[in-house]
Amino acid sequence: MGSFRYYNEETGQFDKLSYTTVAREGNLKVVVLNEGENQIKPIELANSPNSIYAIKNNKGEISSINFFGEDKRKTKQIDLKHKHQGMIPHVHEFHGEKYHPSSARPCNKEELELISRAKELAK
Repeated sequence: MGSFRYYNEETGQFDKLSYTTVAREGNLKVVVLNEGENQIKPIELANSPNSIYAIKNNKGEISSINFFGEDKRKTKQIDLKHKHQGMIPHVHEFHGEKYHPSSARPCNKEELELISRAKELAK
């Protein structure tokens, strides 16, 4: 069990979002949010530096893969379950923003390989 932090716009604070790890390979963890947690909340901070979390939704599918840097802040997110600028999957890169960046790009070869690896781990 672990937790992420997300920015609560109502309070202006970072609140806790708890999860359970279901699989792990190197710095990649496949996690499910614990019962009662809203899976819509954007994850902003991790407890482990230089980590990658693949979020498994309540249908058993990977919905996003989130990358965190040395300072535990999100650096990149790969979204797998919705279109953005006509792309599924797509990548958002973070450069210190508190909120989700509005621009996106297609996945590169390395990211597509990571998606496959995460999906295999999630089975």
